[in-house]
Amino acid sequence: MHQTRLDMRGRRMHGPRRAGMAQIARLADTNRPFLCRNWAGRDALIREATRLEPRRLLFVAREVPDTLPPRCRQVRFVVRAARLLREHPVVGAMARTDPELVHAAILRPVTDWHTTARLWLREHVTGHITAPAERDSATLAVLTTALPYALTPSTNPSAIDARLSTAVHLCLAVPTPWAAQQICSSTR
Repeated sequence: MHQTRLDMRGRRMHGPRRAGMAQIARLADTNRPFLCRNWAGRDALIREATRLEPRRLLFVAREVPDTLPPRCRQVRFVVRAARLLREHPVVGAMARTDPELVHAAILRPVTDWHTTARLWLREHVTGHITAPAERDSATLAVLTTALPYALTPSTNPSAIDARLSTAVHLCLAVPTPWAAQQICSSTR
């Protein structure tokens, strides 16, 4: 059901507030009463679907080669997560039709998206920083730095990835990618 909702929003390029339960039911090959029994309404279904999808993308973002040094892997996680978000049809539709909603969802500390992104970064990217205040600052710096790269459509994804890689290397005080080009280069 969630995937149907996400697919529909991405395929039709509607914003997050456009489709009704009947349309979702038709695309999911189910009926409206089934949806109404399982979700309080269209907004509840949208909230649940959009809450779960970033978690899935962040899980997939960690699928990078084990051959990279740990700090380069952490940078690659962020670059890959930003690319997956940028190329996701629903995020693209949301960024075009309601960019303020997307920015608020990620940057306001009380939202599910912000909490999910922050916890993921703390666990998989900035977890090596032992001082809690420094780790929290680095996590916020990486999140704030990566956001524009994750939401900006690009005709040249490799250039966007390379710029984000450099920025994240600097946020994490890791040697920059040009210092270790053969090890930390930005690829998908």
